[in-house]
Amino acid sequence: MGARGRPRRCGAHMILRARTAPARASLERAARRLAGQRVVVWGDFVVDEYWRCQSGRVSREAPVLVLEYQSRSSQGGGAANAALNLAALGADVRVVGWVGADDAGHELRRLLANAGIDTDGLLEHDHAPTIVKTRVVAGDTHTARQQVVRIDRGSRFASTLAARRALAEAARVASKDARAVVLSDYGYDSVTPEGARTLIRAWRREGVTIGLDARYRLASYRGVTLATPNEGEAAAAAGVTIHDEASLTRAATRLRRRMQAEHLLVTRGRDGLTLWGDGGASSLEAWGGEEAVDVTGAGDAVVATATLALASGAAPLVAAALANVAGSVAVSRRGAVAVTLAELRQALVPGAARRSR
Repeated sequence: MGARGRPRRCGAHMILRARTAPARASLERAARRLAGQRVVVWGDFVVDEYWRCQSGRVSREAPVLVLEYQSRSSQGGGAANAALNLAALGADVRVVGWVGADDAGHELRRLLANAGIDTDGLLEHDHAPTIVKTRVVAGDTHTARQQVVRIDRGSRFASTLAARRALAEAARVASKDARAVVLSDYGYDSVTPEGARTLIRAWRREGVTIGLDARYRLASYRGVTLATPNEGEAAAAAGVTIHDEASLTRAATRLRRRMQAEHLLVTRGRDGLTLWGDGGASSLEAWGGEEAVDVTGAGDAVVATATLALASGAAPLVAAALANVAGSVAVSRRGAVAVTLAELRQALVPGAARRSR
């Protein structure tokens, strides 16, 4: 980037560089301000279930592995993982969404309540089950377990007008005195662009920070503070194939304009992330530089951290940089495991890599 902080062109590519990468001390100060903020998570709540098995032989009946079941565990997925990340960072969290009147729904409530999360806005749906994603992981005695297959149960929450109004009212009530709202749309219709539109306008008038993580209909949301798609999601929403920096810029510019979003943060895997705002674009390399162990839940950690940091008064690039650190911690473990404030601050100690590009 030139002296004025504008992107510079190199051949057919646009090179995006941060004006000044946030200093480690500024990230540490911003991290200390995260705790105590009231945040609402409205979205699609999922139970991530893991069946751990041992493999050692092939079936005589078909060319498939025979797995011996050993144990089961569960974690909060989707909007639940975003909420758990916020709680782990010290936020006062309330949740809004639908679960089924079933054992999985009760389990999900317990997972959230055990983290100190207010679940009063988690409403039972009369005619649909809780979304459950079962991952079967297996390995033999001397190898690490790997995911063999994933089984998804549940579908979109079909709802009446009265049910949708009840959910929107739960979101309105939960957001009283909230500093931020995270919309976590995984396509199951607990939160939709149409259902959230009126509240988004009201929240923005009240100065509430609104973060958005939407898997399939990102471009249909309007007026959020921050949207955090990955490159593939940004490309699909903008209708632009991303293959270099110039096409990334076209996609992000078109998408941000269409969404009327204040900030657009595009996560780029091993290439880090890029933040767009009124001042242009700034990019940060992936924190740390080690290979990802498991990317499950990384997007939830990013939207939770960036939204909470903005609500806490951090500058946009500082918020993006903290989210970059949180994302690197998230992908260093298997499964959707919430990033704690202690882990975030530990990652900031000297020795962790941080470079602007």
